[in-house]
Amino acid sequence: MLNQALGGPAIGDAFFDRDHETTAYWRGLATDNLLLLAPRRVGKTSVMKRMEQQSRELGDMGLIPVFLDVSACGSEMSFVEELYRAVLAGSPDSLVWNRIQESGLGKFVRRVSKLGVTGLTLELVPGDTHWERLGEELAQVLSTMERRWLILIDELPVFLLRRLGQDETENRQRIKNFLYWLRRLRQEYRSVRWLLAGSVGLDTVARRLRISDSINDLLVVTLDAFDARTADAFLEELAKSYHVSLTPEVRRYIVQRSGWPLPYFLQLVFGELRNVQKPVAVSDVDAAVAVLLDVAHRNYFAHWDERLDDELGRPDAGYAKAILNTCCRAPEGASHSVIDAALSASMLEPGAREERLRALLDVLERDGYLIERDFRWLFRFPLLREYWVRRVAPPLESRT
Repeated sequence: MLNQALGGPAIGDAFFDRDHETTAYWRGLATDNLLLLAPRRVGKTSVMKRMEQQSRELGDMGLIPVFLDVSACGSEMSFVEELYRAVLAGSPDSLVWNRIQESGLGKFVRRVSKLGVTGLTLELVPGDTHWERLGEELAQVLSTMERRWLILIDELPVFLLRRLGQDETENRQRIKNFLYWLRRLRQEYRSVRWLLAGSVGLDTVARRLRISDSINDLLVVTLDAFDARTADAFLEELAKSYHVSLTPEVRRYIVQRSGWPLPYFLQLVFGELRNVQKPVAVSDVDAAVAVLLDVAHRNYFAHWDERLDDELGRPDAGYAKAILNTCCRAPEGASHSVIDAALSASMLEPGAREERLRALLDVLERDGYLIERDFRWLFRFPLLREYWVRRVAPPLESRT
């Protein structure tokens, strides 16, 4: 049975396929640390949790996996504390804690206490304890273990952008220092493997700070939407699991109507079709899509708009939205010259405008907003285009 999973990562019986991708990631981890880049809602977190599960199932034959979501961390120290908690919670025995006590860390870490069934609290010795030293000591301890470790960090770019947003002028250098520090850990302790990902591209953050060399040691891997055959099999399995009648024709139309079969949005459409009290028809798919695009459900798409401000900052977020506003006007998109003309009022210098436009188009393409086809830029995800036209782009002025 395949379970629906909309409120969180798809784990266990809710996870579908991705065998080809995870096999490639494991192959990459044999020699390198990975940077997982993918558009939003593709399922990065679900894949990372799947790899955590696969490694645990291998027992002594696999790496010891540690998964942590750092989106809520507000400082470098809280990041390191979260890393400690994840490592100690994921340790198969007390060996890590014993090594910590025996190492130089013993004078910094006073106690680790259990909270309930799954939680841990880390108590540090009061004083001038620095987060860099604590992180380096932990990496050194892990590197001495007989079994190798895999650290899966989700939403690292969100943590960095949260830090940057507190005071960009003040925190820009601190974020640079943090990324270079993390790079040092990866290079000095090669027996510890890292997989970094997030709903915002870490490469975009690094480019924004002009420190792309802080992540150039990472092997870039990608994750895309389902192909048409996998999407059809996914919908067929959901239909069987929930006793919904989806003919091959209807399944094909769901994929066609989506235009880009992201697992999350396929499930949203399917969730609406579960309410149909008769054999599902093509017209029901259109009705389901209409519901998803109405005002009450705008939260399904709003993050595509809101994240641009966090990811790109000013003024680039405004330029990116102007590009998207221009491209959404027609299903076939807009030419480069039309987009350039739309930016000319706010970016007056042609040379600088062209350089900035190319960089922003790269970001929007990588993040799943746009795709170039026949020398025109159009929305990669037709449902997102429909949302953008209805809820984001300003209406065109009426012509007399």
